[in-house]
Amino acid sequence: MRKFTNWMATILLLATSQIAVAQHGGHGTGNTSGTSAGSYPHDTDTDIKDFQKTFAIQATPEQRSQFQAWKQNTEVVKLRLQELSPAIASNDFSSQLNALAAAIEKSNTGYRDFVSSLTDPQHTGLKKPLQKLGKTNDELARSVATAIRELGQANSGAKRAAKLANAQTAVENLLNEQKRIAVEMSISS
Repeated sequence: MRKFTNWMATILLLATSQIAVAQHGGHGTGNTSGTSAGSYPHDTDTDIKDFQKTFAIQATPEQRSQFQAWKQNTEVVKLRLQELSPAIASNDFSSQLNALAAAIEKSNTGYRDFVSSLTDPQHTGLKKPLQKLGKTNDELARSVATAIRELGQANSGAKRAAKLANAQTAVENLLNEQKRIAVEMSISS
């Protein structure tokens, strides 16, 4: 029984000494105010603000659904561009152009729906990523419109391929920006 009592007293002493050290700002600081040299309140304030920002920009279930639909529509644009690539040599690609035009329209609608669903705190917290996202979405729309126009005209195969390559780069850029915004808003891919 005596060994048990000694063992319990040792554990109690160790536990209370850790609490006392924590209350006085850690080992060897000499700070008796309960905080460590001014860094504790700042770190806590920063942590709280970071948590509040992270919480404020989290996507709602509806936004997650809209984002996933938009991302899928963007993937369809990528697929349509890939399908179009071998067809430009044969000059038989009018059906692919129509499919691409429909895909880019759905992607643009998905973008508008997603962005319009964001709350004011989300717009504020995601201002720069949203600006970049908007620019890359617009660039994709312009690149695809140019590719469709160029492919519809009797241009050289090299010029058509260059316009198609620009659109393919733009769709990759948009997919990368979508990944970034998904991480920011905790949207799983």
